[in-house]
Amino acid sequence: MSKQELAALIKSLQAQGCRLSGGRELVLSVLAASSRPLRALDILQAPSLKKAGLNRATVYRSLAFLEKSGVLEVLRLDGDERLYHLNLHHHHHLVCTACKKIESVHFCNRLRQEEEQIAASTGFKVQRHVLEFYGLCKKCLASAK
Repeated sequence: MSKQELAALIKSLQAQGCRLSGGRELVLSVLAASSRPLRALDILQAPSLKKAGLNRATVYRSLAFLEKSGVLEVLRLDGDERLYHLNLHHHHHLVCTACKKIESVHFCNRLRQEEEQIAASTGFKVQRHVLEFYGLCKKCLASAK
């Protein structure tokens, strides 16, 4: 994500009434600079956060706030491991259980049809969904043979 896109995201959040402290903006900037989902420990060890002196509690509160605001998505892996990434467009994930590689996939048009069928048959209004597929990536699958 470019600096201009990050600035636009911050401005959009502020326009929605979200209060963004310096710590929250720093956490956003670390996530925006990453090409992959990050563990909280990765975020805590980012040079910009260390330089600013943000403590662990502040980072975790910032992550919780950003998740609640909808701008951050959490991937829950085996055990208690969590990975954080910006949720700028709706997508799903393929998670390799061997090497932990995560790949985004986009196919929500078909899921919307399923949501409509769920609503029609049950009266349940789906507001959102989260979907991850766990298995072996091509590389790990080839190594297993």
